[in-house]
Order: sequence, then structure tokens, then C-alpha cells
Amino acid sequence: MARHRGNSGGNNGDGDNGRSLDGFAWLADRLAAMSPAEIAFRFEEQFKRGVSRMYQPNFERLLKAPLDPLPAIPGLADGLAELAGEEDLRRCWRQLAEQMRHGRFQSLGVSWPDRPGTPDWHIDPSTETAWPSEIYCFDVPYRYAPERGDVKFVAELNRLQYLQPMAAAAAIEDDDDLAALVVRHIDSWIAANPTFRGVNWVSGIELALRVVSLLMVTTLIGERAFSTEFRHRLHLCLAAHGYWLARFPSRFSSANNHRIAEAGALYLLGRLGPALRDGDAWAKYGKRVLEEELALQFHDDGVGAEQSPTYAAFSLEWCLLCATIGGRSGDPWHNASWHRMVQAGNHLRAITDSAGHQPRIGDDDEGRVLCSLPGPEEHVNIVLGYLSMAARRPALAPPRLEPHLGHALFGQPRPARRTAFEYAAFPDGGYTSVRECRNGEENLWLMDHGPLGYLAIAAHGHADALAVWLHINGRPVLVDAGTFLYHSGGSWRDHFRSTIAHNTLAMVGENSSQTAGAFNWSHKAACRLLQSAEDTENWLVEAEHDGYVERFGYRHRRRLERLGDAGVQLTDSLLGEGTDEQVEIGFLVAPGLDVSHTADGWLVSEDGKRLLLIAHVGRLHGWVESALEEPKRGWHSPAFGQRIAAQRLLFTGRMGAGDEATFNLSTRF
Repeated sequence: MARHRGNSGGNNGDGDNGRSLDGFAWLADRLAAMSPAEIAFRFEEQFKRGVSRMYQPNFERLLKAPLDPLPAIPGLADGLAELAGEEDLRRCWRQLAEQMRHGRFQSLGVSWPDRPGTPDWHIDPSTETAWPSEIYCFDVPYRYAPERGDVKFVAELNRLQYLQPMAAAAAIEDDDDLAALVVRHIDSWIAANPTFRGVNWVSGIELALRVVSLLMVTTLIGERAFSTEFRHRLHLCLAAHGYWLARFPSRFSSANNHRIAEAGALYLLGRLGPALRDGDAWAKYGKRVLEEELALQFHDDGVGAEQSPTYAAFSLEWCLLCATIGGRSGDPWHNASWHRMVQAGNHLRAITDSAGHQPRIGDDDEGRVLCSLPGPEEHVNIVLGYLSMAARRPALAPPRLEPHLGHALFGQPRPARRTAFEYAAFPDGGYTSVRECRNGEENLWLMDHGPLGYLAIAAHGHADALAVWLHINGRPVLVDAGTFLYHSGGSWRDHFRSTIAHNTLAMVGENSSQTAGAFNWSHKAACRLLQSAEDTENWLVEAEHDGYVERFGYRHRRRLERLGDAGVQLTDSLLGEGTDEQVEIGFLVAPGLDVSHTADGWLVSEDGKRLLLIAHVGRLHGWVESALEEPKRGWHSPAFGQRIAAQRLLFTGRMGAGDEATFNLSTRF
């Protein structure tokens, strides 16, 4: 398994000169995506950054007297008692606490260097190089520092989310020593991160997630662990977080999940922090923004506008957390907001197979708000469980659940059963899912016919127009390539977002949408759903996109349909006026599966057991490739910061107007 190292960034530049060139290129691409109103906003933002470099408010004036009571999340401490019988969960919490006593931290597939005592808050675990801690936060070149690593790693530690289960263990075990250790970690963070200095103050979403961790800790370990002096420092820290979040909101092309997180943290500070002088204003602002963004960042059919199920779950978790706490603290949310959250749950539930797996679509950096353990969690399932309890919709619960710290707040849901056939079309968000079961066998098909992503830059979308995914009996078979890395990814970032990394057609090896930086696109393919039919024996979805019209004169059309017992047929065609062009149609097969050529077609199997047969009808030539470095082909990222070899079955040849490439996809049905 390949893991990120400092110089894996590819085209990230060489030294200060390369970094400056990359910086200018990034700025030019962003400016091209901005409206005049956004450009004016960015100038104002830069002015405020300049002022804040020279001036900081007196945070003492942002506090009221007295500083009691401490911020407390209603219902959390009482709900924790309901988890007392979950011995496996408690054992994991104790193991985490023991690791942190010895300075051992692991997350995102990486181990931090052992450090007795409190963590080094600025170290990158992959390069063991420190990020700046004393310079003004907006001077930190976090986008162009491949020698330091990907800023996502240092951010992960500084979210302080690992303290949530440690505080829960201290509370449920009545462990004063562990509670004191949690406080020492917070005190160390405050001392090592002067207000608005260093990498840990540069991004609002990181401040927002840190706020939730601090509120969880104050609720769980409460009065006994906090000295008067520490309470004062903690309140000053929370006041500084709230001030910075309110001063530098994510707006316009940046107003994606970051805006939801920032508004959510301000809302929670306002509702739960009685000692914060600006709390009432923060709460009103936060609620207004969150309810507005729910209507913007989720389509009417519930699909997350960022075109990533994990980012949809992340935003949904923020909204559920705030709406639940609002309801318990005398500030109920509008029914329209709850309806939108239920719609979001309907989509996430529709793309969930019987084992609780969802196809990975778009970016996934394993972000979550409430943390039960560092490392990968089944986040979409967890959030579906929250929603099923908070909205009182038990049918939205996933088919499989593990105990989680968040259940102390929302309650423990029961897994929900599914019907034998479920066809779900989401025309606004652009997906159709078909779940079909026969004789104990399950197929989950999914096809993308939606927009690239959200807002002008579509930051977390991938060039996956008309891609398909397939799970069989809870086992991913035809999969998405994944994410791998963000800022330090360089050419790898480009690859994992590219059309050839997804299960669709690419013309002349080019993307259906064109990139303009690691989180930006200069040209976006527009998809259109042409027809769909819900029928157990003859279901159908057909769509097309215009991503190749300007360059090659063709629209790509794809038809996915069940032909009774004959299997599922996938047909690709080019419509328009152009010359014959080289195309490749790829199917990325999940790692661990075998692909072999037989007389009947290409067989995908696991341990000798047949899963899928792909037979091509047409003039394309098929073969298998894997783990190619240049050009990059045949890779899968199972988690952020990791990439492993995967077999990619591809069919290549020339196609033109009116040509069709047909594939018969037969499972064990």
C-alpha cells in the first residue's frame, strides 16, 4: 500500500519560484471563476486580513461574568450512560486513551511519530516536518508546500476529535486521571497555538470542528477536571474561535460544506456558551445560514450538491447536530429544514447496499463531526442512524450499525430492513439507483447523470459523467477510484478526479470536464436524463452529456437497462458531427477481485467464485491494466492518503457518429 510522502506532489513546483508560479496559476484560475460581486468580497476580505494582522480584539471583552456554567450539550451526559453496556466500544476507548498516554496517534492511515506527553501540534506525520506556528495564519503557504506534506494531516490532529472518545471514557469509567490528561492536551493546544498564528488558524472549517470537540469535552468531563484558571483560558479560546469564524466566513465560490461547518460552530457557541458576549448574535446568524444552506447544498430530491455522499453526510451531520441541540435548548427548527434533511437521508439510504456500503463518489476525506474513534468509520451509516432517530424515521436507518459515541446524543437506532426491489431516480441531483434481490442475491446498480459539483469551482466533484457503479451482495465490484490526496496530490490529484479513473467513456484520453487547479474546473460537462423506467424485469436509465461537444463535436449517450433474465445491458454511443476518434471505456474493478478473459467475455471473480461477466459487442478491443505510473492507470484509493493497485478492464478503439459499444453485464442472477 502506497502512502503519501513529502515529494509525491508531482507538479507542485520546485522551491520558492515554483511555489510562486503555482500560486499565481491558482489565483488566476480562481479569479476566472469569480463573479464581480465575489471579487469585491475578496478585496474586502484581504483588507480585513491586513487589519487583523496588526490588531486583535481584547477577548476579555467578549466574555461575560461569571464564566459558569460551562458549555454543555443537552442530553449528551445522560445518553452516555446508555452506552455503559457496550463493552467492545468501551474497550476501544480505553485502548485509545492508553495510546495517547504514550503519545501514539494514528489517523488517515498514517502513524504520527511517538511523542511522550502532549502532541507536537504542527508536525506532518508523513514528512516529520513542522508547519509554521508563529507567523500570521494567512501567511502560511498551505497550498504549495509539498516538502511539508498535505495540510490535511496536521489539520486532522488539531481538530482534537480524538479527545471526544477519551472524554467519554473518562466520564463513563469515572477516571479522574484520564480527565486530567484530556485537559492537559487542551491546555497544551492553547499554549502552542497563539491566537491567529500558525497553520491551525488558517481554515474556518478546522476551527469549527475544534469547537465541537471542545464542547463535547466540557459536557462529558464537566466541572471536576477544570480549574478556575483553565476555565478562563478555555472561554478565551472559544471566544477567539467564534470571533474568527464570524469575521472570515466562506462565501461565494467557497460557500460549500465549509460554510455549513462555520455557521454550525457559531450556532453551537451561541446556544451553549452563556459566557460569550456575542453568543446571541452568533446563534441567530448561524441558524439563518444553516437553514438557507440546507436549501442550497441539497437538491430538492435530497442529493448533496457537492456530488459526494460522504460530504453530503458531513453537512447533514452538522445540520442534525445543530437542529437537535436547538430543539432541546428552546430554539426549534422549521419543518422545511427537517423535510430537507429527510430527503437527504432518502438519497443516502437508496445508494446503500445490504451490507451498509455506499459507492464512493467524488471526494472523500473521511470528515465527521462527532468522533467515536480515530480512523475510518462508516460515516454515512452513522449519520443515517442519527437521522432515523432525530427525525423519527426508523426506515432511514442503515441495515447495519455499530455502537457510536454519537448515539449518546441521538439515541441508538435499530437497523432497518429493505424490500426486494427498489428503483430510485433523483433527477435534480442526477443519480438513479436500482437495488434488486433474487434468491438471496443482491445487486446494487448506480448511474450518474448529474452536475459535476457545487458552485462555480465544483471543488469536490470528479469528471465522472455517466459513470456506473455495481455492488453485489454487499461487495463493491465496479468502483470509483477514490480521492488519495488534496493539496499535495499534484498529478495524482488530477488522475483521481479524471474521467479515465471512473467507469465511463473518455474521448482521446481527455476529461469530460476540464480541471483548473486542485479544487477548480474551467469547463463542466452538463448531463441530461433522457428517460427512465421502473420495472422489475425491464428497468431502464438513459442519459447524455455535452462534455466533448466543443472539442470533438460529440455528445456521449449511455443507456443502462435490465433485459429480464438476460442480464443488464450497457450501451454507449456518440451523437453529433465529427470524425472517428479514439475512445476508451473503462471498468475499475475493486482490489481483491480477479479479472480473467474467457470464451464468453471478461470474468470478475473472488476466490474462484463468479461475480460478474462483461461481454462486449462491437469493434472495441479489451484488455486489463493495473498500477501504471505514466500514464497513470489502474489505481484505487481506499482511504485518504492511500493508493493501491486495482485492475482496470478497458475497451479501446475508434468510434464516430452513430457508433455504439454494447456491453452485457451478467451477475449470478
